[in-house]
Amino acid sequence: MKRPLIAVAVIALLAPLLSVMTPAAPPAEAASAANFNPGYIISDAVFYDGGSIDAGTVQTFLNGKVSSCSAGFTCLKDYRQATPSMAANSLCSAYAGSSGERAADIIAKVGAACNINPKVLLVLLEKEQSLVTMRNPGAGRYAAATGFGCPDTAPCDTTFSGFFYQVYYAARQFQNYSVNPTRWNYQAGRVNSILYNPNAACGRGNVYIQNKATAALYIYTPYQPNGAALGNLYGTGDGCSSYGNRNFWRIFSDWFGSPIEASSLLRTPDNASVYLVSGDNKYPISSSAVFAALSPLGKVGYVSQQYLNTLSTGHTVGRSIRDSSGTIYFYDSGIKLPFTSCAQAIDYGASCEASGYVQLTDIQAASFVTGPTLSNVLGTVDGARYYVKNGTRAEILDEQSQLAAGIPMGGMNVLTENAVADLAVAAPIVRDGVFAGTRGTSSVSLLASGQRHTVAGSDAAAVGATDRIAGRLWDASIAKIPAATASFAGVVTTGGSPVVLTSAGRYTISGGGLSALPAVTVPQAFVDGYPDLGTIAPGTFVKSPTRADVYVVMPNDVRPIAGWDALLALTPDGNPKIVVIPDALVARFTFGPVALTAGTLVRSPANATVYYVNGVTSRIALSSFEFTSEAGITKLVYSTDAIIQAYPLDTNLMTFGFSCGVDKYVAAGGSVHYVAPALEALYPFTYLALDSFSCQQIPKGVDATSFIRTPDGSIFQLVAGQKRPIGTMARYQQLSGGAGFLTVLPRFANTYPTGPAA
Repeated sequence: MKRPLIAVAVIALLAPLLSVMTPAAPPAEAASAANFNPGYIISDAVFYDGGSIDAGTVQTFLNGKVSSCSAGFTCLKDYRQATPSMAANSLCSAYAGSSGERAADIIAKVGAACNINPKVLLVLLEKEQSLVTMRNPGAGRYAAATGFGCPDTAPCDTTFSGFFYQVYYAARQFQNYSVNPTRWNYQAGRVNSILYNPNAACGRGNVYIQNKATAALYIYTPYQPNGAALGNLYGTGDGCSSYGNRNFWRIFSDWFGSPIEASSLLRTPDNASVYLVSGDNKYPISSSAVFAALSPLGKVGYVSQQYLNTLSTGHTVGRSIRDSSGTIYFYDSGIKLPFTSCAQAIDYGASCEASGYVQLTDIQAASFVTGPTLSNVLGTVDGARYYVKNGTRAEILDEQSQLAAGIPMGGMNVLTENAVADLAVAAPIVRDGVFAGTRGTSSVSLLASGQRHTVAGSDAAAVGATDRIAGRLWDASIAKIPAATASFAGVVTTGGSPVVLTSAGRYTISGGGLSALPAVTVPQAFVDGYPDLGTIAPGTFVKSPTRADVYVVMPNDVRPIAGWDALLALTPDGNPKIVVIPDALVARFTFGPVALTAGTLVRSPANATVYYVNGVTSRIALSSFEFTSEAGITKLVYSTDAIIQAYPLDTNLMTFGFSCGVDKYVAAGGSVHYVAPALEALYPFTYLALDSFSCQQIPKGVDATSFIRTPDGSIFQLVAGQKRPIGTMARYQQLSGGAGFLTVLPRFANTYPTGPAA
């Protein structure tokens, strides 16, 4: 059933001359012999796509090749004939004949019936008889339009003579080659020895035919071009050259583009679904990650739905492929990595069953570079690391987390994130007590006791997390760790006293208003990673990193300090030391009233009542300025009524007596004076308890003795609850033995009844 070999050479030699006589529009880009592959002339997807173009498109194409026919001749664009009806058979579906069908209708209908691309038939007609571009074809060219039924050693069989029969039986025969590939000398998937010319003396060369469409071309025209034919792609070679398959490839390339591009990844123009085609099977691609990983197979090609319907539909494409040797691979980024076992294939969402991989041809499999054997630990170019098991991916925070989980180090493959994009996300592998960042964001979390504790933005630096991030995880991985009910406030514990974390180090909470704050339990090693800076006890000043407000820690709460003067009043040396703590910790304080300026007098503009500010403890209403002036308390400040009223009111009234802890003092002359325990009975005042801050502020004079002096110069000795007058200085010196006296107000002195002279 082969076409005449001599005619092949003669027509091939005539074709360039005829092209000069009837020039066609030049191709957008001429074919290059460097791209010719004798083992892969045209892809199966292109060759067997019978529905690629319709009759209207074929007619438009023919019209574009010949503007007008020579006088007295009918060129292909205008050719018509009556066509017979052909019954369906094992190779072609039924063909409905018609009277006066155009050549374009015949080409399109035959292509659709026999599933041979009408573009292939157009190229075949040009290759054999130059019918597409010739302005003056004779009847003989139509009679042997495709060279079918023209043996090498005899005239053409008239049974197949005529344009319709030539096109129909050539297309049918191409399907015969496809359906019965082992009946012919040239077969796909093996090395074939192919002549360069009908003259055997010209020699032959080995060609590995990659696919059945290329095999069909060689069965139909059993010669390959030699170097001379390829060296002059648009002309003649030497005496040993043949041109049939060269011209087929060249013409197709010039007219329709590459005949081998996009043969593995296919879709239709009207449907965006893409399939991986291997052999007679098509496998749906439903994942963008998988689609990207299949890029070594080339661009996506467009075929008709008719062609896709000829292929059996397989399972959805996953991440595993199999070559003809039976080796199953995981693939990504142009690399294929062999699985070490069927169990590992299952880990990666594949299997050794046919439903767990896609069987590729050797050529397709060779498009991927073979990499090392696969490991269950997979790194990505984005810096992530995963432990792949049972169809899931668990992100690994860092090497220490991997070691703590008992996962061996070493042998890690590095691919793209897409490689594991379709695996379910499992809980990440993290060690206890560690700061972790979220990839692509500034978010930080403390991972401890099986929970993730979000660290608010400004607090990340405040608690020292920024410099202690052990690793980063994707948000999807972080989300698999149960979230704590509240963000991290910077307080941790190892089971003992709570510890406040700061960027500089750690402070142990030693009682006071911070003791009851919730703490996150962490390992001792986590705490030890912070330098020990001491303790936070009652009286410690604290503030957040984002606000100027300063607070003082009290035994049962935390109190805002009204201003800088108030802060200095609480600081004995005037140089307050303030611990910077996280915002989240400040937000959890139980606040007491605003701390007014300790040791001062305060009133509101709207209320004349004056109060003494007893440190941060209470306010004491004054009944007389004599008590405060004698104690050296003279500074008066103003505040709002709301702040003053929020301060606890002490029900005790101020007198001339004050106590600081167990020590007692009396006020006289602008300062307070220590009263030794042995003398306490001599000063029968109600001693007002001052808190530690007021005690630091109040001025202290000389110690009290048993002698007092009034403004009029009278000196008294205090004895048994009485004041006894001393008549002369000599007597005073005799009684005092050099001890001094306190100059007191009359009100102070009037506290005592006057007794007999001392």
